[in-house]
Amino acid sequence: MRLHYWTYEGPAHVGACRVGTSIPGVHTVLHAPGGDSYTSVLFTMIDRQCGFPSVTNVSYGRKEVSTTGVDRMMTVVEQVERTHKPRVIQVIPTCTSNLLKEDVGGALNRMQATCNAKLLFLQLNAFCEKEDQGADMTFAGLVEHLATGTGERTPEPTVNILGLTSLGFRHRDDLREITQLLNQCGIRVNAALPLGGTAADFQRLGQAWFNVVPYAEIGLRAARVLENRFGQPYLVHAPIGIQATQEFIELVQAKVEELGGRPANFHPRPETMSRVPWYSRSADSHYLTPKRSFVFGVASHALAVARMMEEEIGMRPLAVGTFSYEHAPAFLDECTRRGWNGFYSDDFKEVERRIADAMPDIVLGTQMERHSARRHELPATVISCPAHVTDFPARYSPFAGWEGANVIFDAVTHTLTLGLESHLINMFRELPGVEHDSVLGAVRLPDLPPSPSPMSRNEGVPAEQRGTASAVVSTPATTAVVTAPGTGTPGGEWSGEPRWTEEALAELKKIPFFVRKKAMHNTEKYAREHGLREILPQTIHATRDELSRK
Repeated sequence: MRLHYWTYEGPAHVGACRVGTSIPGVHTVLHAPGGDSYTSVLFTMIDRQCGFPSVTNVSYGRKEVSTTGVDRMMTVVEQVERTHKPRVIQVIPTCTSNLLKEDVGGALNRMQATCNAKLLFLQLNAFCEKEDQGADMTFAGLVEHLATGTGERTPEPTVNILGLTSLGFRHRDDLREITQLLNQCGIRVNAALPLGGTAADFQRLGQAWFNVVPYAEIGLRAARVLENRFGQPYLVHAPIGIQATQEFIELVQAKVEELGGRPANFHPRPETMSRVPWYSRSADSHYLTPKRSFVFGVASHALAVARMMEEEIGMRPLAVGTFSYEHAPAFLDECTRRGWNGFYSDDFKEVERRIADAMPDIVLGTQMERHSARRHELPATVISCPAHVTDFPARYSPFAGWEGANVIFDAVTHTLTLGLESHLINMFRELPGVEHDSVLGAVRLPDLPPSPSPMSRNEGVPAEQRGTASAVVSTPATTAVVTAPGTGTPGGEWSGEPRWTEEALAELKKIPFFVRKKAMHNTEKYAREHGLREILPQTIHATRDELSRK
């Protein structure tokens, strides 16, 4: 058994609780020992729900494990029905309860005759299924038992939005944004479940023309259940980014036309809906184009954000990864089709090693990748679950739709721009004669020294490399030729670690702090490849020139 102190996903019963707490009228009873009672705290402290989450723990002790665990569960179910009066009570076992092999389903069947609430027992294997899979299976189970309507279609085009839940990454605002997109297409939302609906909405799920699943991780099983029961087609597409949002609008209208409806012919110009098309082309954003990104997260978000980085902002993804085990094959196929270096991993240490090897200009990942990037002094921003309290801001901040594209663009550019401002302050502090006013947050610069004469540019440079210094300044093409002979040649005899000179270290400090480690890494790699014993300022320049030609 391997002990985890960080996982990208929680156990399956956390996913089940995410579904249950999203739907008013559904109460979740966790058949679990006292130690598993942490789940309720997630919804009050992270999701910031106003009311107390509709989750109750059985909380049996060690004396009741082998004797009266089921009796204790039945008592709790009776108390929940009497106190909260829900329409549905779903009983979910945790990993500890799975080991006991109790007949929970049989006990609930016996209780159903005396209960007004619908009792459901959803068997999840906590040792094989993770959070998203547990949420997907729980939602499909609720649809299977509760979507018993006639399935008579509404006169006007309507859709169901499936799969958004509490504790989902920006799901609360994404629901509002996706609803606006559908309304712009002349389509009304029939029901939104789990988030945005009630237990009564299950009855009219079959009335919608088709179903929309924004993120494939949760809601796909439920969409298949509805397709089999009512013949409803479904659409899986994450509207993250400008192009993906346009495609979402086109797909929705095409589906309406395919089903015999009259589409609204809504074909908006992206420039009128979002600032991203213009901002990404403006002169202020030119510095983004040569930069390289590292993207990691849940499959749907990682693919969509990587595409947006490459096609809309101009940042080539060095690697694109996911921790979504169930969707990893389709994820890797899509990465291969787009020519990306795709990978699957649920080990945060492996992800950090990949970040350290790639040394990208920016890391787009989960909260853990943000911490990993900080250890390597790389800028980072969060684009995926697992949810953190900062992912539930007070302001409107979706990831989907037109406004979602604005939010992502701001997150990327502000992460890079703010790092540059800090660099300038640090750089000025390092200059002799500079005074920093800690109260005003300003610096007073010293007088600039006179420009050095061409003859003085070689002062302080070792004799064996003086000929190289002028060549470095002259043309990039000669740089690689002249930096090598003083300290070795490509493929030369020297194979040890190169030594940094004082001049090179001073030159290194002029590089922004958030890319300094990456520049150091690349310069040392260049020195080793060219057999250099010492790293001089010219070596840094030669490395920069070589990378700029790639």
